[in-house]
Amino acid sequence: MEKRKHHKSTLERVKAVRVITEQHYEAGNNSRCYKSVWRNYVYPAYKICYRTYLNYLGIPTTRPKEDPRQLSLFD
Repeated sequence: MEKRKHHKSTLERVKAVRVITEQHYEAGNNSRCYKSVWRNYVYPAYKICYRTYLNYLGIPTTRPKEDPRQLSLFD
């Protein structure tokens, strides 16, 4: 499957949504599940649907590690 590139603003929004999720999500607690976090905290702030919210949780926000075999110009 091909990886997509995302705009900087989308990646910033993904990071913000993940911070909200980390603050309020608890595994195994139905009153603090992903759906509840989306309904009470994410949707009022960002107006994204639940499916988009789940997609945001799957988007990597860190840069991939550099290949050690890649040569560098400034070392």
